[in-house]
Amino acid sequence: MSLQDLVWILRRWGWLIPILAVVTALSAFVYSRLQTPLYRAVAIIAVQPARPDFGQSQAAKTLLSSYVQIMSSAYGGGDLHQPSANRVIQTLQLDMTPEQLRRNTIFSADERSLLIELEVRSSDPETAQRIARTWAELFVEWRRTENQTLRQEDQIDALLVDQPVAGRFRPQTTFNVAAGAVMGLVLGGTLALLVGWMELGAARATEQWLLFQYYLRLLRRRGWALIVLPVAAAILAFVYSRLQTPMYRAVATIAVQPARPDFGQSQAAKTLLNSYLQILSSVYGGDDPAQPSARRVIQDLGLTIAPEQLRRNISLSLDERSMVIRLEVRAPDGELARQIAKRWAQQFVEWRQKENEKLRREDRIDALLVDEPTYARFRPQTRLNVALGGLAGLLLGLIVLFFEEGVENLRRWMEAPPALRRREEIPEALP
Repeated sequence: MSLQDLVWILRRWGWLIPILAVVTALSAFVYSRLQTPLYRAVAIIAVQPARPDFGQSQAAKTLLSSYVQIMSSAYGGGDLHQPSANRVIQTLQLDMTPEQLRRNTIFSADERSLLIELEVRSSDPETAQRIARTWAELFVEWRRTENQTLRQEDQIDALLVDQPVAGRFRPQTTFNVAAGAVMGLVLGGTLALLVGWMELGAARATEQWLLFQYYLRLLRRRGWALIVLPVAAAILAFVYSRLQTPMYRAVATIAVQPARPDFGQSQAAKTLLNSYLQILSSVYGGDDPAQPSARRVIQDLGLTIAPEQLRRNISLSLDERSMVIRLEVRAPDGELARQIAKRWAQQFVEWRQKENEKLRREDRIDALLVDEPTYARFRPQTRLNVALGGLAGLLLGLIVLFFEEGVENLRRWMEAPPALRRREEIPEALP
């Protein structure tokens, strides 16, 4: 396309660009006005080692991610002082579930500054401020409780840096209108170029236009494959999902906390994480009767399955950065999966408590159940299966479309007289 063609297209179809820009900008403005206002409040907590030396500062950095895991729990673990969404709701008498509150809260940690940021979003600015302040205060109180068992020089304190202030999070009307206008300009320009190119192609009957016509004719003749096959594949995926036995999963998160937050003990705890993972994954347990194992979980819950079968439905993972162990249980009954995950995690916590009785308080490594396990359906994932089925059907439709066209072109070429055979033939224009 030459510069002269481009100028001709803009003169003829350029009016589409400002019209679509205005339409999309107005649509963005209306959408912003229809949105429910949402506010956010941010509480910043500083984590401060009592003894400002390198070892304890590194330990505080190591524990920062673990503190975020503990703060972000919905129901809390076995520690009554642990901050959680449930305790915030009880303190403020809020009319919502812990899961709803947790979904509206974002936690992040800055290891460079030793800061934890807690962001709360709510349709009421005052409520957002109260939740952020209360949640941060609960964490500060929890650290004070934990510090009571430590010497002053070994403590890690938490400090609320400032009172949370709420600000509007959405709608951002100005930004939405500007983004809508830019999108309209792009869409208008694209549409103007496309329509102008088609008009020029029809007038000049260029090779590109003939090729475009060829593909349109191909879609008219064999486009059924791009509709029938995706629909059929999506239906088959839906039926397959319905025939699957539902499977649920529950996750228990265990935080491993060194009693004395110095660099050496934190590194030792990190080193022991893999060992703890092996102990947790035991089927029958070793010589220690308090050791967690699949057999003990079956005995405690009165289950009628073999330990090997239960172990196959368990997956364990660890996060050395956060010093967290995750135990995932899968079962056809969601409540049963939750009970197994909780009991297995409790056995590990009890085992660590027994092992710690042999040690001085400052040498212990504690285990804490971060949150009450909840269950969710693991499979079938009907929507995902239907979407993947439709995509697979679309790809199969494209293969069928071009395969049939190739076979027909080959047949025509074979039937044509030798004098008329050519390797490349530009498709004829449609009448």
